[in-house]
Amino acid sequence: MEFTQTMEHVIKELAVIRKVYAKAFSESFVQESFSPNEVNILIFLARNPSLNTGRDLSICLDVSKGLICRSVDALIKKEMITARDDPDDRRIQRLVLTKKADPVIQEIFKVNQEISKDIFQGIPEEEIVQMEKTLRKIIQKFHERLEII
Repeated sequence: MEFTQTMEHVIKELAVIRKVYAKAFSESFVQESFSPNEVNILIFLARNPSLNTGRDLSICLDVSKGLICRSVDALIKKEMITARDDPDDRRIQRLVLTKKADPVIQEIFKVNQEISKDIFQGIPEEEIVQMEKTLRKIIQKFHERLEII
């Protein structure tokens, strides 16, 4: 198989993975609907509390500023996050998770663990470790390529 076809295949399969997670999360949050982007923002802020501006989210999640803004507004209305003025730069607002977000984030992590446990069941740990090593090498090469461009 040609490399271009391999990368196209990987990209398509990553979309399948995102759909599985999005479906599981939406089923878990029937009482309160969250868009996939809102879930991504909650996860990102939970795991990266120091990267907490709209710009940080846009860059790190590779999502347009407009979509970030709409999702942040929705999360503020749901009282999942607050926007606080930066004490050193009034132009910047810092996004902070609220206590109300805690159970939602815990549920997201729980669903994530359940999916991972199910997906990796029956795959030897050595194969998983090798896959992670290979992916890190591939991703590093893409980062190096991006620096050249």
